[in-house]
Amino acid sequence: MVVREDGAMSSRVTLSDVASRAGLSVTAASLILNGRAGTGLSEDAHRRVFAAAEELGYRPNLMARGLRTEKSLTIGFVSDRVASTRYAGPMIRGALRAARERDHTMFVTETEGEPAEQDRALEALLDRRVDALVIATVTGHASLPERRPTVPVVLLNGVSPDGDCAAVLPDETDGARQAARHLLDLGHRRVHLLGIPAESDLRARATVQVRRRVESLCSNLQEGGAEVVRVELDSMSWDAESGYEAAGRALAGSAPVNAVVALNDAIAAGAYEAFREARVSIPDDVSIVSFDDDEIVNFLRPGLTTVALPFEEMGRRAVELALSEVEPGEYLEPMRLQVRGSTKRSA
Repeated sequence: MVVREDGAMSSRVTLSDVASRAGLSVTAASLILNGRAGTGLSEDAHRRVFAAAEELGYRPNLMARGLRTEKSLTIGFVSDRVASTRYAGPMIRGALRAARERDHTMFVTETEGEPAEQDRALEALLDRRVDALVIATVTGHASLPERRPTVPVVLLNGVSPDGDCAAVLPDETDGARQAARHLLDLGHRRVHLLGIPAESDLRARATVQVRRRVESLCSNLQEGGAEVVRVELDSMSWDAESGYEAAGRALAGSAPVNAVVALNDAIAAGAYEAFREARVSIPDDVSIVSFDDDEIVNFLRPGLTTVALPFEEMGRRAVELALSEVEPGEYLEPMRLQVRGSTKRSA
């Protein structure tokens, strides 16, 4: 509670209270607290203002500042199912850190993939005058409302049907190139791809990221002189059970299994178990490379060589772009090959 000079009581400390306590004008106190350069005010004036603000517990009136600057210092983060998946931690952490560094507060909302829920979420955030929106997706295909928001929008881990938004994506083409090059450099010339969607699913249902991953793997391995053996899945379930089944089919095939690329770490985990049961040693008998660098790799022995998805970097980049009002287009984040104990040179 602050007692003003006229004896009135106030529960909120204002800029005027700080200026009065420091013995300066409101204008001078405002210039100092907002970090304006070239004010001509003395170091003593700066010390008095900051001391008064700390003593009184002054907090800037962001709503009033927003009316003056037409900025709310907030950003909206809308996800379909991202916030309830394993991607949430690093992706949202990166976005939050980027927002905080730019003095923005981030509102996070989950729509569970329902278009009506997304529309409601977007309207609620726009009613709160957010400065920009990040729309994150696990499906790879972002749906936007017919009435486009007037603030900058950046898509995270997805692309828009019309390509009219900035979109932050992992660089799957180069990530797959690194995986292929690693096995080629180790001398492997026959590689089984575990978890490849059936051709019809790859064309009709797979995300742009999956298509790029598969296409780059195949082209780089073949250009490097390797035979590619595709072990397709009957569904789009990229889980350990599917990996176990796919590895079993690979072992039962006519082509010896010397090197494997699993389309994600869950598939690789299932393959580990299938190879263990068949007494096939990793990496002595078969080398395995995968994608994601998921938490599951911490429990695999030997350690899994995998191409890491840069979720935290992607979240950070999305906020940076949203607050920079960039041009539409794809903005790719590098993927990094993490070499561990699951690969070795071909005998």
